Amino acid sequence: MPYFRPLPVLTVFSVLALALLVSLGVWQMQRMSWKTDLIAAYAGRGAVTSFQQALCGDHTGAFGPSITAPAPLAGPQLRYYTLRDQPGWVRVSLMPAPACNADTAPGFLFVETGFEDLDGNIIARPQAWRIELLPRPGSFASGNDPDTNQWYIFDRDMMARALETDPDQVLDVWARADLGLPSSLSQTPPSKHLGYAVTWFGLAAALIGVYLGLHLASGRLGVAGRP
Repeated sequence: MPYFRPLPVLTVFSVLALALLVSLGVWQMQRMSWKTDLIAAYAGRGAVTSFQQALCGDHTGAFGPSITAPAPLAGPQLRYYTLRDQPGWVRVSLMPAPACNADTAPGFLFVETGFEDLDGNIIARPQAWRIELLPRPGSFASGNDPDTNQWYIFDRDMMARALETDPDQVLDVWARADLGLPSSLSQTPPSKHLGYAVTWFGLAAALIGVYLGLHLASGRLGVAGRP
């Protein structure tokens, strides 16, 4: 006849730890599925030949199409700090936003014009763009310094005024360089999340094994009549 007399304190801590490990494994599986869907959406987003098509078209999904049209750029540029393959400054300018219909009020669109390294050299100019929401400030971003043209937070209103434009006329999206799959997807692909999930589930299984082994060794788990 099997018997089991669990150790109370060990059982409580083991159940809590097991719940945590399993939840972490499930979370990583959800992240894997989410990133797989995002990669599929990026691969199927298509391309357009004008900014008007990108801004006014009926596009669905997480990513807008790649824009291969030239950007009508003129005027001063701002320097927005970011990290790509290396730290540097994204050059940002304003272009007239194409109207979607005759009743649309004139507007402007922030657009990336190049990437400048920390030595002041322009090392990349966009050949294609994609429309995205304006970047959110990082948790540890420094304050902007308009006097030296150093921007660490993408502040639409402040940046628009620095370019002598009414902020109300500037869209809430911008055209950034389309440089391929976003780093958030390429640096940690779905396969890595699968590996993390296997690790958490493996630790959960090991915890169960240790828990049962301790009860076997202490005589609290077994079959009556057998040592």
